[in-house]
Amino acid sequence: MKTKTFATIVLAIGFLSAGFFAFNNYIYDQKQQPNSDATTPYRGTLSGEFVCLPHKDQTGPQTEECAFGIKTEASEYYAVDFSLSSQEMPTFRAGDKFSATGLITPIENLSTNQWQRYPIEGIFSITDSVNILEVSPSP
Repeated sequence: MKTKTFATIVLAIGFLSAGFFAFNNYIYDQKQQPNSDATTPYRGTLSGEFVCLPHKDQTGPQTEECAFGIKTEASEYYAVDFSLSSQEMPTFRAGDKFSATGLITPIENLSTNQWQRYPIEGIFSITDSVNILEVSPSP
């Protein structure tokens, strides 16, 4: 009788473990880009801080231009493009934290060298919702 109970418990633990790993694998696959080609643009939501993109090369004189970008919570930079937005964009200041939905184009898919001077992962074209999460203090 004890052997049968022990076997049932071991079998139940085995099924639960298999179910856990199958479910975990499913969630992992869902979180990945919808396309296995990492250079294809895809829709996504990014959250982070509105910044002027830093230059890769910090040596020598620096220009005063500001290329708008977002620094995500994972410390990744994306150039921000508001031209495809379906709504009026709020006015951002450096340091404002926001979340937005749009089209993410990996840098490998860009045909111009214009963005090579910045340490960006790609261009984030905001197309839909924008939520201001935190406004930076006034200077």
